[in-house]
Amino acid sequence: MKKVLNIIGAVVLVLALFIGGLYFFASSKEDSQLEALDVSDVDMQAVEDGSYTGASQTDLVKVTVEVIVADHKITDIKIIKHDNGKGAPAEAIIKDMISENRCDVDTVTGATGSSVVIKSAVHNALIEGIK
Repeated sequence: MKKVLNIIGAVVLVLALFIGGLYFFASSKEDSQLEALDVSDVDMQAVEDGSYTGASQTDLVKVTVEVIVADHKITDIKIIKHDNGKGAPAEAIIKDMISENRCDVDTVTGATGSSVVIKSAVHNALIEGIK
């Protein structure tokens, strides 16, 4: 009986190490994908009035937005698509982007990945408005 318990314990340990390794790999890959996204501010004086669509994604988060610009100001941001797992709270940054008239605002704690992808999608939309 003791031998069976030792074998079961060894199998559980190997599985735990394997799952932990997969998590570490996926987490570090997501981090590098997030770092590669452009979330820098766009010169709003160069963005013409209009409605612009932007998208951004990592392996875990996909976002498509529509950004409305009038008089060089962001007047509305609509999230068309946000595949996020548990990142829905990140959508709160839309208020900040509109009120601050820029895309590089603080991320939402606990939803950093989704926050960064939303900011990148807004950035990409605003770039479309530069003629």
